[in-house]
Amino acid sequence: MKQKTPGMVCALVLLGVCACGCIGAPVQTDTHNSSLADAVEQKEMLVLLSLLQGEIDGALLGLDAQVAETALNLTVSGISGAGAESQLAESLAADPSVTTAITIGRNGTCLAAVPGEVGSLVGEDLSERPVVRATFERKVPVMTDVVPLHEGGYAAIIQYPVFSADERLIGATSITFDPYPFLKERIEPVLNGTPYTAMVAGTGGRVLYDPDPAEIGKETFNESLYEGFPEILEFARSYADNRSGHATYSFYSTGSSRVVQKEAYWTTVGLYSADWRLFIIREISGA
Repeated sequence: MKQKTPGMVCALVLLGVCACGCIGAPVQTDTHNSSLADAVEQKEMLVLLSLLQGEIDGALLGLDAQVAETALNLTVSGISGAGAESQLAESLAADPSVTTAITIGRNGTCLAAVPGEVGSLVGEDLSERPVVRATFERKVPVMTDVVPLHEGGYAAIIQYPVFSADERLIGATSITFDPYPFLKERIEPVLNGTPYTAMVAGTGGRVLYDPDPAEIGKETFNESLYEGFPEILEFARSYADNRSGHATYSFYSTGSSRVVQKEAYWTTVGLYSADWRLFIIREISGA
């Protein structure tokens, strides 16, 4: 951990007190919490968690704003042909994690798709996708959890309805983006040089980001890796049901086979009805 000046520590503690009001005050679970050093680190964790929450939510809003702008522009250009592809290119460029951008006609048929590698999607019937049905039924923007894609792999989707100039629903536009690079770009610069790690998981337990690549995509409730750690399952049940909280549990040290005791605080990020749990974690002892 980098050395901090007394002024920095005081500032972190004061900021942490403010963060506690948003995320939840520390829960006294063991003797580590009674020491000044632990208290300072807990406050610092809460400050960093609040900062990461702002970074990730802000970036999601940026993606959302770009899809919203594309939907408005498609009203003028139309949702198929070269004009639509030009508008979709703007969505594709919104972030390096964005992998595809498409338009969908009112009957559920894909009408335009970029980049060229996914051009085969054009003409495909996507009407049975839950996100397509939800957009057409509710006529509002939607963000999904991580879902399997027609073209293979997994991604999250942000989708907007598209209306004609006379406000008739004529279709939809969406982007798919890979949560791992999206989250990595926001998390790692913030935590670089600290003793803390972060994790992001869906409420169903799927790991979207972890500093250990082997953890990405694991589903906590259905993963044999966690069978020997009942505290992990209890932890997962707790964060599935609560938007913020605190826990201690035993698990492998990151990138190691050594079992340690860990402490985590979590909060929630996301868009619309799609919630991701964001954790900041420290190792507090050998188990």
